[in-house]
Amino acid sequence: MKIIDIAKKIRAHVTRKVISKSSYSLAPISKKYGFDRGEPIDRFWIEEFLQSHKSQVTGRCIEITDNSYTQQFGTNVTKSDVLDINPKNKKANIIGDLRNLKNIRANTYDCVILTHVIGIVDDVSAVASECYRILKPGGSLLLTSSCFSPDFDQKGFWRFTPRSIEYIFGKYFLSSKMQLKTYGNVLAGQAFWVGLAQEDLSPKQIKYNDPTFPCIVTLAAIK
Repeated sequence: MKIIDIAKKIRAHVTRKVISKSSYSLAPISKKYGFDRGEPIDRFWIEEFLQSHKSQVTGRCIEITDNSYTQQFGTNVTKSDVLDINPKNKKANIIGDLRNLKNIRANTYDCVILTHVIGIVDDVSAVASECYRILKPGGSLLLTSSCFSPDFDQKGFWRFTPRSIEYIFGKYFLSSKMQLKTYGNVLAGQAFWVGLAQEDLSPKQIKYNDPTFPCIVTLAAIK
């Protein structure tokens, strides 16, 4: 056995002895995705994605729950609609189900913004079909979803990989008009998992992208 291997074994043994297993916490640092510490880590990646596609947030746009991203990244937006299935949401001017938007005509929107929504919808294929239907020819779908994340509210159905997103949305959008990308790395992923915020890491630690440890997956698709 090489000296370096012996040294590694000794260091590992000492570490295990010094850091007692009984001191490990079974609870996350935050159960609010980091909101109580600052800005959630995954918001950084979502906004970086939208920033890189802000030229597509134009014309008539629709967003879920509120239109904060349309306002933040939109250019030459002529109409900003907000969709929600919850009729109590006063920010929504359209009440409807993403799986069956019967109150929205085909070829209506220039841009559909769908950030971290499909993970809590049972029939994602129906959502993909409706997004394609309500987009105008040449219109853009800007979508983000978790590859992994806590499920504090117990409402989640799915977590996605680029391949699964490509499979589902590729039933409707041409593969040549779909741009997939992941964001995240092993350190930032661990930090997000336990409830740390952007402020707990350096920009370099958050920005570093390792496709083998994806935290979110994004899709920019054109009809």
